[in-house]
Amino acid sequence: MRIYHNEEASVSVTPSVSYRNYLNSFMTGETDIVFSLKYRVKHMPDVKIHDFFETHIYLVVRSDDPLAEKKIVRKEDLKGRTLMVGGGSPPLLKRIQNEIIMDPEISYFNSDDHDTSLTYVAADQAVVLSPGFLNDHHPDYRWIPFDTDVTMPCVLCTHASDNRRSLNRFLEVLLEYYRNPDLKL
Repeated sequence: MRIYHNEEASVSVTPSVSYRNYLNSFMTGETDIVFSLKYRVKHMPDVKIHDFFETHIYLVVRSDDPLAEKKIVRKEDLKGRTLMVGGGSPPLLKRIQNEIIMDPEISYFNSDDHDTSLTYVAADQAVVLSPGFLNDHHPDYRWIPFDTDVTMPCVLCTHASDNRRSLNRFLEVLLEYYRNPDLKL
């Protein structure tokens, strides 16, 4: 936003973080740009999709959990543990969760959403698999890469009919900076 503001001081950028109904506010024109997993928006009308990045899957544990020392976590490392599943998990993540819980040595229970899952992790009741884009880098949690080749495409979306120069420039700045955060634009 700082980089963009240096070029377009008269344009107001107002970020909004919402897991619920974020696509509704975009489709009704309340927001101009939305971040999403690609599968959720690829068939929506009047949407221009801008590829952003591929998010990997991580196991989230407490920082003091024995698994926190691992460089990568495999399914076998979860034996004797409880895994949170469900909630708003994307289909690719649900597939991995289902493969894991087929093992009778791994317990599981359902969670309504990511924040609830983190509460159970903090309470030392379970661990959770999560897309990396949700990592807020809180020191109480350790995000360990999970051993899978599965990634999930993340995108930015704009309205296909919106061709404002200021909006397109904001996207350019955002995409360029994200792909090269050391770049001084």
